[in-house]
Amino acid sequence: MLAEWSDILAGDLSQSFLNSETPDGEGWEPLKRRRPKGHNQGERPLIDIGALMQSVVSDGQGHIEIITADSMTFGTSVEYAGVHQFGRKDGTVPARPFIGIPDKTFNTAMQMLSEHVITVIDAI
Repeated sequence: MLAEWSDILAGDLSQSFLNSETPDGEGWEPLKRRRPKGHNQGERPLIDIGALMQSVVSDGQGHIEIITADSMTFGTSVEYAGVHQFGRKDGTVPARPFIGIPDKTFNTAMQMLSEHVITVIDAI
């Protein structure tokens, strides 16, 4: 069940990256200036070469996904991830949260858990 939920979470977080928004649907602060020559010239923050996004939502370098019988750890070890998640204290990089559990994903997880509990109880 947790592996299935992990796939749902990855899909929802991927959509958040593509929509330039937090997991809760709030828009990220736009880029203040164009990226340097040779980089992706798109307007979406946090998607330059796609490494951060891939480390969160797929098997990209730095991806963390540990699933056991009763727990799941999901995230990234990319060294600059924290700067983007929380921003810089001096304000030069705004916070653009990309890790979190969207309400709809949480509700889906609760529905899956409820159905699983009912199945287990019915089997007794």
